[in-house]
Amino acid sequence: MAIHNSYMPTTNQGIGDMLTAFAANIPGALATKYNVTADEIERVTQAHLAWMWFDEALAIARAWSVSLTANRDALSTGAQGTFDPLPGLPTLPKPPTLPSGAPVQIEHSFFTFFAALVSRIKRDSHYDVADGTLLGIEGTPQPRPLPSVVPAPSVALVTAGHPEVTCPKGQFQGFKVFLNRPGQPSKDLGLSLSRHFEVTEPLPAAGTAEIWSFVVQYVYQNAPFGQMSQPVSITVRG
Repeated sequence: MAIHNSYMPTTNQGIGDMLTAFAANIPGALATKYNVTADEIERVTQAHLAWMWFDEALAIARAWSVSLTANRDALSTGAQGTFDPLPGLPTLPKPPTLPSGAPVQIEHSFFTFFAALVSRIKRDSHYDVADGTLLGIEGTPQPRPLPSVVPAPSVALVTAGHPEVTCPKGQFQGFKVFLNRPGQPSKDLGLSLSRHFEVTEPLPAAGTAEIWSFVVQYVYQNAPFGQMSQPVSITVRG
């Protein structure tokens, strides 16, 4: 399965398109398939209508603001002896109503609710990417990374003198961490799902020090991927 970028668009037009797709396609079979309630559908419909109204109203308001500035500047640049009336207020779009006839309202923090709804749909055992595409909640596919990719980890001492390995994740699920200690075989410390991995191995004996060396390898689609990193080392004291 391809890995996708975030479904949330980064432009007002993109958000409007996403809400349009979701509001148009969730009622009916998809609502039944993913247990989306009538109340949840109405909340999405209301937010969609509100967003589109604001999109249209803001365009009118911006154009009016530009013309307002031009009229004001005529005080400095207009031909002497000519006059214009003060401009009137802009005419905004008629406020929308819900299918029930109720006026559309602004639901504060709607996108917090929407993110939870999208997450619930995508976690459903019956989720189909084709459904997500229809609903506008599938981001663009990311290109598969190159097998030649080499992680670039770093290591530092943190809590109580334990090392912490840090590595950029990018589009990978995480990275596996391997430890080499003097006189011991290489040890697989497990998978880090975040950028930081704190090593909780027992420290050297009190009053002694060892050089610990780490290498990491990315994990992609539940399997090791790419090349092993160059070793990064640090002195660990007991």
